Amino acid sequence: MNLPHATSGVIVQQQDGAFFLLDTEGGEVFRVNETAARIFELCQGGTSLDGAVASLALRLGAAGQEEAIRADVQRTVTQFQELGLCEPSRPV
Repeated sequence: MNLPHATSGVIVQQQDGAFFLLDTEGGEVFRVNETAARIFELCQGGTSLDGAVASLALRLGAAGQEEAIRADVQRTVTQFQELGLCEPSRPV
């Protein structure tokens, strides 16, 4: 199963160590942590849920914690969908 696609017009920006999701069409700005920013970036590339979990586990040096990472990805993507930052149609 692939992650839902990011809504067009939403971009990730980093400024002074902080991460933001900018909805260029709706004018909203969301401050997120680095992990959420990375999850959002994975939504932009048609990444599978398993691929996202593996990528984050590697990036975070968290081998063996894939189930916790999977739950975090699912929760974060659901929040993105609720905020209109990702397509709402696909549950993760």
